[in-house]
Amino acid sequence: MPHPVVFRPRGGVILAVLAIALCLAILISIVVTDGVAGLLAWSWPVIAVGWLAWLLYVRPSVTLTDGFVEIRNPLRTHRVPWGDILDVESRYALSITTTDRRVIRAWAAPAPGARQALGTRRADVARAPGDGETRRPSDAEGTHSGEATALVIRALEQHRRTGGASLPGGTVSTWAVLPLAVTAVLLIAAVVSLSQAIAHG
Repeated sequence: MPHPVVFRPRGGVILAVLAIALCLAILISIVVTDGVAGLLAWSWPVIAVGWLAWLLYVRPSVTLTDGFVEIRNPLRTHRVPWGDILDVESRYALSITTTDRRVIRAWAAPAPGARQALGTRRADVARAPGDGETRRPSDAEGTHSGEATALVIRALEQHRRTGGASLPGGTVSTWAVLPLAVTAVLLIAAVVSLSQAIAHG
């Protein structure tokens, strides 16, 4: 794999862009109608909504490289070497089980909802990796979990075929300190701002 492959659902990015654009429009409207005083009073809840849209729909991703798969969730990042992967499945989301039995799920690749799952046809899962008897609607083409799981399984199979390095126990999980801090500050500011606005009613 000459370049990293990044999986991030396009629909989530579009939703986040629309939400952020709406938040910007609201902020501009507040400035026009209420001036700077209104902006100081009401901007924090709006900014918090825009930030959460980015955090939940843009930040999460699944990145595949020659040496590892990286699952970036809203507040945690997991880097799993190919040699540390015991199993890959898609039941609730793209889920990787490591050799020490840890299960890591990808926020960016959730399984389809009940309605979409019920509408899945046999042809939708026909080309998914794995045994036909064990394939689920979450493995289907066109689903976030199915597409991401197929990418990981094929890269893992290639790694094993080429005799890639085995690094069991090498999985590293880290907290996203800056996003976590920004989220906490914005939520507190939003609550304080709304409380003050209600109190002055």
